[in-house]
Amino acid sequence: MKRGGWLRRRLPARLEAVDALCAELRESLLSEAPESERFGVELLLREALTNAVVHGARQQPGSYVSCEIRPIAGGIEMRIADTGEGFDWRARLEALPEPLAECGRGLNILHHYSSDFRFNEKGNRLQVTRVFRRGEGHA
Repeated sequence: MKRGGWLRRRLPARLEAVDALCAELRESLLSEAPESERFGVELLLREALTNAVVHGARQQPGSYVSCEIRPIAGGIEMRIADTGEGFDWRARLEALPEPLAECGRGLNILHHYSSDFRFNEKGNRLQVTRVFRRGEGHA
């Protein structure tokens, strides 16, 4: 995966825009990532963007989500921000999702698939880093 500048996008707060950006990621940045890492990277991006669209911007007309992605040495970094009020991420860090729940798995996914993630104080900006694992055949 080449090191380089940021891929920057401002997306309308719609789930179709999430799908489009994930497809763009697969075609550009992920084409050079180790195959065993592609699922995990796309999962992180899709989860972060979906939460920003659905919970942050609430899919409101005129709302948007900003996304920046860049390759780093041995991995990838993503920054996602929405126009919403944010949320109390600290209170939810230790909560485990219900196995059959339709929502509530976002922080658990971040824990398992990222190398590091950080929210801003308000909870409407997220930075996610994934360092690629060497020699492992799973995400």
